[in-house]
Amino acid sequence: MDRSLQQLYTSMPRNSVAGRIRPQATTSRPASPLIKKTGISQGRFSLSARSNPSIIGIRSEFNMVESFGFQLPVLVNEALTFNEKNQNVSVRCATNGWAWIVHGRRLLIWQYKDTKRTGDSTSPRTHKELVRAQQRRGTAMAQCRELTLPHCDIGHKASLVSVFMGEGQQMASCVAVSPTGDVRYWPSIAHDSSSVDVSGILDGQEFDQMLNMPHQLGYLLVTTTCNLVLLQLQLVNGRHVLQHKTIRQPAGFLGGISKKFSIIMGMNSGSDKENKFVGIACEGGASGEAFVTVLADRWFQRWRLANGGAVEQLLYEDSEIIRKIRDEFQHKFWNVRDNLDINLHLLDMHINNGKIYVLGGAVNTAHAPQIHYGVAIITSEAEAMKLHSFIPLKLAQFYNLGTEKECQNLHFIVTNTHLFFYTDKNIYPLNLSNPAIAEMEAEKIEFHLQDDRILNAAICGQLPLFFSRTHGLVCVTPGDFDTIEFMNSSFTLGPSANTAGDINSLSTLGVDQSALYNSQINESNLYMFDLDPDAMYNEFKDEVSQLKAAFIYRLKHNNNMCNTILNDLLRNMSESQTASTAAANANQLDRIVITIAEDLAEDLPAADPRWEQLWTEAGHSNKHALGSSSSLQILTQLKEKSLALRHFVEFLHSPGIWEKLDAVPSGGGSVLKPTSYILADISEKLVAAIALRSIQSKYSKIIDEAINRVVSTWQENPYGNLTAQDIFYVRICKFQEIFQAFSDIADNRIESQQQTTTLAMLISDINTIVLHIISEIKSSREHNGTLYTLPQEKANVHEYLPWTAMSGSVGLRDTLSHLVDISVRYGAHCTNEPELKQRLYRQIYEMVDAILDGRKHYLESVHDSEKYNVLLQQFESQRRELISILIDDEQYEYAAKLAEKYLDFQCLVIICDETKNQDRLDGYIKKFEEYDFSQFAINWHLRQNRQGEVFERFKGNQAALSQFMRDHPTLGWIQLVFNGDFERAAKILLQLAQNETEFVQRKKSMLSLAKLAAFASADSDLGIQLESINAELNIIDYQEQLSEALMQNFGYDVENPKVLKVEEIINLFISEENENVNEFEFRKALELLNYIDEPYDVRHKIWSAAILRDNWTAYDANNAVDYLQNLIFFKLVEVCHLMDGDCETFLPPMEDFLNSTELGDLVHNTSFQYLFKLTYEYIADAFKKPIETSMEL
Repeated sequence: MDRSLQQLYTSMPRNSVAGRIRPQATTSRPASPLIKKTGISQGRFSLSARSNPSIIGIRSEFNMVESFGFQLPVLVNEALTFNEKNQNVSVRCATNGWAWIVHGRRLLIWQYKDTKRTGDSTSPRTHKELVRAQQRRGTAMAQCRELTLPHCDIGHKASLVSVFMGEGQQMASCVAVSPTGDVRYWPSIAHDSSSVDVSGILDGQEFDQMLNMPHQLGYLLVTTTCNLVLLQLQLVNGRHVLQHKTIRQPAGFLGGISKKFSIIMGMNSGSDKENKFVGIACEGGASGEAFVTVLADRWFQRWRLANGGAVEQLLYEDSEIIRKIRDEFQHKFWNVRDNLDINLHLLDMHINNGKIYVLGGAVNTAHAPQIHYGVAIITSEAEAMKLHSFIPLKLAQFYNLGTEKECQNLHFIVTNTHLFFYTDKNIYPLNLSNPAIAEMEAEKIEFHLQDDRILNAAICGQLPLFFSRTHGLVCVTPGDFDTIEFMNSSFTLGPSANTAGDINSLSTLGVDQSALYNSQINESNLYMFDLDPDAMYNEFKDEVSQLKAAFIYRLKHNNNMCNTILNDLLRNMSESQTASTAAANANQLDRIVITIAEDLAEDLPAADPRWEQLWTEAGHSNKHALGSSSSLQILTQLKEKSLALRHFVEFLHSPGIWEKLDAVPSGGGSVLKPTSYILADISEKLVAAIALRSIQSKYSKIIDEAINRVVSTWQENPYGNLTAQDIFYVRICKFQEIFQAFSDIADNRIESQQQTTTLAMLISDINTIVLHIISEIKSSREHNGTLYTLPQEKANVHEYLPWTAMSGSVGLRDTLSHLVDISVRYGAHCTNEPELKQRLYRQIYEMVDAILDGRKHYLESVHDSEKYNVLLQQFESQRRELISILIDDEQYEYAAKLAEKYLDFQCLVIICDETKNQDRLDGYIKKFEEYDFSQFAINWHLRQNRQGEVFERFKGNQAALSQFMRDHPTLGWIQLVFNGDFERAAKILLQLAQNETEFVQRKKSMLSLAKLAAFASADSDLGIQLESINAELNIIDYQEQLSEALMQNFGYDVENPKVLKVEEIINLFISEENENVNEFEFRKALELLNYIDEPYDVRHKIWSAAILRDNWTAYDANNAVDYLQNLIFFKLVEVCHLMDGDCETFLPPMEDFLNSTELGDLVHNTSFQYLFKLTYEYIADAFKKPIETSMEL
């Protein structure tokens, strides 16, 4: 809303309908006002706690609802009050100041604001005139005109009427369209009988809405099924003429050049259900063109109209965006992994500032009979819609068939700053100052009178107007002032106002909180300005006191004395560093500066008498304490110390001391830490203490317990009237120990309590405290980073490890890691409350971000050192471990943000894989192209043994695939298959199979794929390749016929058998271990000879093995013929003869065996010789060739 309007709202008296005058909001403020929060989630603040009702019958706590415009004419009041139940009344208000009511065939038109006096401009001056003249109803009553609409059986609608003023007209004109397509135009609303009519402009359709087009393009009519008709008013030969043209989609299958192929397929494969119209809106272009957006229940259409309506172009039709909106509903309200049947209802649409706002409701009846609402914010791109953001609303209703109509009766209007949702009885204003937050709540403005209901809503000059049946036109504005005025007001916060809620709300509004913390501090009131530098200089001669004196002289603008002290100090330190004392006096200046800074941060309050005992007992002198304070409030003391330290650091910059500072050992180790970084740590601990103290009143129980724990470990028991808090907020240099105390509190509760929601809430509160402190430290670091920057020549010499990133008791990293762990195990996993669970995951995300951010900056500072590679590996391991926590719990958005920020590509690929989000993967490939993300993603799939998915997921990135193929030639055939080059794919697969020696199943798969590719390449001559493929497959088939027992006897893996050579398969078939061998096993061995280049010796070996399988010496010579027929040798010959025919082709000569060494001493046995020769003779007679005879006919 315009800033001038906001100021105007809060400075002018507001009159209600009842004539009451609301007191003017005062502009004067007390010296230390306390700003209280009311309705903070809406971004509204109030100086008082009272409610803001200004119209009887309307309830509102944080908004003003007041009458707007002229009083309603009598005819209008009668139509609203005495209308018959069977006649609907509809209302419309136009931005040009005209409004109308449709009641049956009656059309009542009146002017609700005076455009001649106020104009239509949105300038600040016109706004003031508009509000002053029109926002409050006076005694003037608008004149009403009544017109008669054409006959229609369906019933007229105010949405099909337009009232306008042409140039030079004294009276407005009107055009109205009936739902059945009859048009009536009145050149002047003063003359009902003078009209121009056109009948039936589109038969068989019911019109729903008429849109006034810019650039005098006319009117665009839309039907309930989303058909469009352009209606134009023209003056031809002095006569008014109505012309209309139906706007049709381009003919042909593609339906327009710019349509997306996936959308086309969706349209053609969808059902024949008619489109249901939801909304229409228009934007004017720069060159007299108009862009129209039409929303149906299944798609968006984007049209371009130009050349006075002569050119019409369908830019695109996008149904994918509807699916994305549905996915957002599922993600925000239900479990994204569940296979849900969600019914999406699109309810309303408006355009504002180039953004398309779509209101929808979603129902998951399987989960609960409830409808949830949300707003999708969409931008229009060149070829499709883009989902910009999604706002879930806390406006759920009970949903069933009886309440379906009521649940879908939610609409909205939009201004630059607010969304206003409304039903018949309620309005829900929603501030858009921060649309990125996960969930937003809206205050309920209730029109509670029985007969009252909201008939229409409109935006006039960024003012939200609502037409009430009882009250007429009303305007909704913030109750006292809104965030815009709040942000432009001068104010301060008292200590009691600095609660966590106040601070968080201010963060949401973008307030610089570091400025807020020091907003009460007047520099002239700082204690150090009252110090006497002369007394300090003369009384103390040590280096620390001398540097303090120089600092005070500089504050009092005595530069000559300041420079004199500094020159003497630096000269004395230089002279004292002789060869014998150099080691002892090394970094003396650094130690002096650090001592002053630490003393400043821990100086005691000067005005607090409770500390006098410490000064007396310890001999402590507080009269020269730079960081002391005259305030008795801890928060003010801390703020003054923070400001005093800043002055001291600025002093170090001015005379050139800063360049002379070096580094000192830190953390009890040998690592040198620059003095500037140590000063930054002290400053940040003061900021952290201020942040903690600011929210202590809200989380007093937890913070008080933690402080007591810490102080008890210091063995500084409070004495007198001092408390543990007094001691804790003085010992600033040990502030980091409070974080371990918070962790210990959580651990104690975990040990003593069951895993309940109460424990989860405690952990969440501790996280809130810790994260609030970290947030303030980070903000301070961003604003004051240049103040503590190293000189350029030292920038790359030292490591940068701030105290928040250090481990152990001196830092925060270990505590954060522990809080992440317990937040998951005992927090998010132990509560069923959705809001608490989501808050915990948000906190886990922020803590992980803080841990990784510290490690990342540390890595950058040691980039050129030898330990960089080791530290990088540690960082990557910790990064993956922390982000995986969120991935394991399906918090993909939080995990993705972290993985994107810290370049954890493995987590990004896993997220895309688990969510099956190809669009996200494609986006990452483009976003991280410089890091070669595509090759990382491909290699990840290979490591997961999911090579087949590589080409499907990366088919749109041919460059990445080509590089992948070069690196992995064994998978090149896959790309050839995708490209349709089956001939080359078959050859490569065959070559790969022939080279495969490890797994027989892999070789078989390659051969099978090669065969399929060869068959697919029908036009190519692959006969030779097919023969080779079949031969290889046959060999594998023989290997698969070997028994598992036999394979195990020879030590082969039967689960994943290796590829065997032909000779190895033959040896297994004929081996002695093959106890169940028969003639068929030997036959298989003989068949394998076809795949051996020189088979003679192997064939002889096979037959010899067959001979040795039987006893050739112990037999009955009288029955030798019967005996030989049972020999495996004879049976093998018999099988071979049956399969091959001529024995000479497979049976070696007898002499080969009688002289064979394979048979050993058997060849010299006469019994063997007799039986063997008898066998050959019997074979020759039994398998003799038939005598060939010829016959002459």
